[in-house]
Amino acid sequence: MTRTTLSDRLVDRIAREGPLRFDVFQEAALYDPDDGYYERPGRVGRSGDFVTGASWHPAFARCLGRITARLVEEIPPPLSLVDVGAGEGELLAFLAEARPPGVDLRLAGVEASAVRRAAAAARVPQAELFASVRELPGGISGLVVAYELFDALPVRALRVDDDGVLVERRVGREAAGRLAWVEGPCPDGPELLASLRRRGAALEPGQLLEVRPGAAALAREIASRLSQGLLLLFDYGAPTRALYGPARVNGTLEAFVGQRVTRDVLAEPGERDLTAWVDFGELEEALREEGFVVHGLVSQSRLLLAAGIAGELAGDPGRTWSAAEAAERNAIAKLFMPGGMGESIRVLVAERKTGLGKSLISGALV
Repeated sequence: MTRTTLSDRLVDRIAREGPLRFDVFQEAALYDPDDGYYERPGRVGRSGDFVTGASWHPAFARCLGRITARLVEEIPPPLSLVDVGAGEGELLAFLAEARPPGVDLRLAGVEASAVRRAAAAARVPQAELFASVRELPGGISGLVVAYELFDALPVRALRVDDDGVLVERRVGREAAGRLAWVEGPCPDGPELLASLRRRGAALEPGQLLEVRPGAAALAREIASRLSQGLLLLFDYGAPTRALYGPARVNGTLEAFVGQRVTRDVLAEPGERDLTAWVDFGELEEALREEGFVVHGLVSQSRLLLAAGIAGELAGDPGRTWSAAEAAERNAIAKLFMPGGMGESIRVLVAERKTGLGKSLISGALV
């Protein structure tokens, strides 16, 4: 019996139910138990479709280790270091090597995919792994990190029509059976518009945009588990005013495949990572509601420099580096030098009952 593809199953579902909201389509494309993009290993990394700073080089984890060492000065042990969206455990493995000496530090990770969670458990057996944030114990003291977690949450795709009304962009099918965009009413459009405008959005007729139904709730859930310490959210994104303004009239919805980016997000569901920029204004609002002090956004570059990454490249300026040494130094520099992930990835810095966040923002931690 021929096995049907995820695309075939989605087309059949559309035939039965009608066009799907994009977040429903994206949920299936990324997380279908059999054929979802994230249900197969090897997607992230130098040989995968994209890389993240967290998995690129252990220098990133060493910076987090230095931040944790400073937390020890303010928070009594034991401390926890939690990676929410742990994937296959790349960052947790680096953190296991970078933990400050003599510190009672517990490693934990959250990963929804059973396949990726199993890979993380094999890679970092000393880390405690959970299938959801809800399973995390409360009362955590320490550092919680989420690297490109929120941009992987499904989004609704919308458009502002000529009358300033939001319409829903759904996934339908053409006569030939191919997936295609179709538009229809957005019943909660007035409420969505009011929320966006309250946070500073300035939308124009014809503008495409995305909203993330589960983002604020997830941010609040993560925050509720941290009783004392730092929360660092790394992602592609912008404040509400910048994200939903004239500079982003085509939205930010993209697909990654084979280290390339494309705007064709309907092709080959399950074979491409689907992502959109994060509304950091929404996350900041949610964290403040949970009683966090939110210091705002900084670039990954600025945060890593505050955490001492430049010291990783210290050495005799007159020295001639070997090819291997030069490659190592270039890999570290990619984390924070202009023109790469150091500037494109932003970090929302928030804290509860500690004063280190301000030092990270000001660049004066170490």
